[in-house]
Amino acid sequence: MEHIYRIARKAILISLDEPVEEYIKNFVVPVYDHSKMVIENAIEDYFILGWTYSTTGIPIQTPMIYIEQKN
Repeated sequence: MEHIYRIARKAILISLDEPVEEYIKNFVVPVYDHSKMVIENAIEDYFILGWTYSTTGIPIQTPMIYIEQKN
């Protein structure tokens, strides 16, 4: 995140997949839910359908996080 803040000029837009509990339980390797990260000065604008897990059909939402740079 420090590197992102350093190179951003006006704002940062981040998308983090928000896996549902069913996806976390059924995935082959351990899954960390990055959507629970605390990002300072972040404004969560909206959720979009990020993608759908092909073998189970589980939809994965993606929160879009906006951070305005303070120059």
